[in-house]
Amino acid sequence: MRRLALALVIALSAALPAAGQTTVGVRAGMGIAWMGDVGLGLVNEDHAPCPRDTVCPVAADEAVRGLIVGVDFDVPAFDSDDVFGFRIGAAYAQKGGAGSRYDASGTISTRYLQFSMLLRARAARPPDRRSSLVVMVGPWAAGQLSCDKEGDLGVDCRALDAGIAFGAGVEWAWPGSSRARVGMDAMYYLGVWDQGGYSEATRFAAVQVGLAYTTGGGDN
Repeated sequence: MRRLALALVIALSAALPAAGQTTVGVRAGMGIAWMGDVGLGLVNEDHAPCPRDTVCPVAADEAVRGLIVGVDFDVPAFDSDDVFGFRIGAAYAQKGGAGSRYDASGTISTRYLQFSMLLRARAARPPDRRSSLVVMVGPWAAGQLSCDKEGDLGVDCRALDAGIAFGAGVEWAWPGSSRARVGMDAMYYLGVWDQGGYSEATRFAAVQVGLAYTTGGGDN
């Protein structure tokens, strides 16, 4: 896990421009986490009734609450006047799930150090408007910090996770500032790595709020 964190931090640092305009953001949010099928469908149905003397674990497809807190760097790209860019970030994320059946139940709670590199598109802001729409999509990878599992769940505590994130949000310019802005994002983190049991992968949907400040370059 330490090697993963070190490699991704180095990659993040290398991706930042040596000079020029970069926006540093701090964001936090709450959401719901659960386990879904490795594909895009629903989790496989539990085996019921469970045969005698056979262990039939429960799928962790019931939602639990989760927290995400992180910092990111927004770097303009493609000479697009900041319409397109990359949002490169690191976050502490809580995920997991729960499951219940007439003969079994359980919960799993996991904490990750999560890194992401999202392609960001921002609607151009007319001079007379102080808000803009933002759309993001891209990969993420995570190393597990801790895992607590109770009961008969068909999912394991795996050290690594990865997937695709996508979402959209709105940003508002901070009153009296050309560099600071506040934002609210709705994000969905879709895991694609099998976490064991019924070929389950992590799912996390969250609403995040944050503050960002642009450094370098001219006025934003």
